[in-house]
Amino acid sequence: MQTIEIKLYSFDELTQDAKNNGIEQIKQRRYNDSDILHWIIDDCYLLEPAHDELVKLCGPQYEKLTCPIFKNSRKLYFSIDYNRHIDASNAIEITNEKMLFQWLEIPDYMHEIVYYQIKNTNSRYPDTFILFEDNEFTDQENEILENAKNKFSEHMETVLKRIESSYEYNFIDESIIEDIQANDYQFTEDGNIY
Repeated sequence: MQTIEIKLYSFDELTQDAKNNGIEQIKQRRYNDSDILHWIIDDCYLLEPAHDELVKLCGPQYEKLTCPIFKNSRKLYFSIDYNRHIDASNAIEITNEKMLFQWLEIPDYMHEIVYYQIKNTNSRYPDTFILFEDNEFTDQENEILENAKNKFSEHMETVLKRIESSYEYNFIDESIIEDIQANDYQFTEDGNIY
């Protein structure tokens, strides 16, 4: 039997070259880890519009809610590659229709006459949109609903950008160093993870 002794180092004890090696090793592990995107979309508030905007449009009662207006069921399909798209049509569960309409800036008097569906474009790379059922709306009301559709579509693009930013953050040195320090990884002298 042979006994081998290995001296282990914390990240802060490594030389800069060894630190760079350790960071690269963890980066490679993350590239190979298919769970990262699942962790990113496992966020109850991922689909929720900006907090400040919701408070502004829905009033202080928004802060009393115990769950998001755009509840995330995690049935979300997307790509942040060259065929960018997001299909959240089965992921979004609206928990408060009144506040949805307030966020979409649809006047109170229209709330009882507006019916909507959240759908996807049924294409190879589907995107999510809101569809309002035809009704005998005035030109002004149709303009309000058109603006609401545009706002919803822009929000879906914002959600996709959030996912993309979260994913990219996992591969920057700062994020990896935070992970190393939080988990007290140990390394060999040349920066290999032990």
